[in-house]
Amino acid sequence: MLRRLLSEKTLLIAACAALAAMSLWLQFVVLKDEVVTEEIDRSDEPDYYIENFTAVGMDELGERRYVLEAERMVHFPADGTALLDNPHVIQYEPGSAPKHTYAESGWVGPAGDEVLMTGNVRVIQGRGASSGGGVMKTEKMRVRLKKKLDMSKIN
Repeated sequence: MLRRLLSEKTLLIAACAALAAMSLWLQFVVLKDEVVTEEIDRSDEPDYYIENFTAVGMDELGERRYVLEAERMVHFPADGTALLDNPHVIQYEPGSAPKHTYAESGWVGPAGDEVLMTGNVRVIQGRGASSGGGVMKTEKMRVRLKKKLDMSKIN
């Protein structure tokens, strides 16, 4: 009986020692303190914001061709695009009244020669000598600018 009791205790102590040894092995060998250096791709993050943004496009004679305004512009350097909050484009044509285009949001392409207006787009053409004026509404509209907007010169 004593011999059986000793062998059970010995077996129990050996099992506990084996578990302790495996635990230490796991801690020091398998689960090493590895420094995880994960590089974060920041190419889709903006490089600057502009509040109360205004850009004026001029022709070769110094005449105003358009005015682009927005409550906020967010520029993305990876692709050269910009997002606009509540954009307003005023286009000027000689002999015509200015054309105003409003939207909830906008996107300026990398070439800087067009603005994609989205969300409750309204175009208001003033009355002029060549047109009676009018209003147009849509959800999406692409506005081509006569002279491209150079995003690299805006800071």
